[in-house]
Amino acid sequence: MPYDQVGKAYFAFDEGWLKSLTQSPAGRLSIIRVEGDSMAPTLNAGDDILVDLGDCNERLRDGIYVLRADDALVVKRLALHPAGRRVTVQSDNPAYPDWPDCDIEAINCIGRVIWAGRKIG
Repeated sequence: MPYDQVGKAYFAFDEGWLKSLTQSPAGRLSIIRVEGDSMAPTLNAGDDILVDLGDCNERLRDGIYVLRADDALVVKRLALHPAGRRVTVQSDNPAYPDWPDCDIEAINCIGRVIWAGRKIG
């Protein structure tokens, strides 16, 4: 194992299980650790999420996504408006305001959250 990889956490997923989640190849998937509480109780700080980097712009639909906002990555729920190319960006934690009626072209989507894991206890 290369020196720069020592101490880094690794996840191993069964290929068949991954294929049941997404059609994207494993190289288009990424694990990200959640920071903050804006998506609580759905996702909490310290949760690990599996992000499908190939499931975004062309296939955008209601769901939880990783977005780039300025220089930061944020995890938010997107709710597409039934008519037009508009979307509401939501936090599951009601303490955080929604971003209503956003132009879908202004959303910098990184990928769709397809799995979450967390420590119990």
